[in-house]
Amino acid sequence: MLSLLEEVFTFRGADLSLIENLSRNKVTPAERKAIIDVIALELCDKGFDAQSEPTAYGLELERLIDFVNGPNLK
Repeated sequence: MLSLLEEVFTFRGADLSLIENLSRNKVTPAERKAIIDVIALELCDKGFDAQSEPTAYGLELERLIDFVNGPNLK
């Protein structure tokens, strides 16, 4: 999961230190939201087909959002 996140962050030019913090479970709620925002942008740009259905990549991104957001759902 973190490798996909790193790919997305690298492509988007996002702060890679957020991934390091996430891997150590040391992210603040604001950092967690920032991570999800980057993934959501990638999902909107590349995660849907012409009929607005999620592609395989889009489904991976949705799972990644669920993974990152998990602590907020408890």
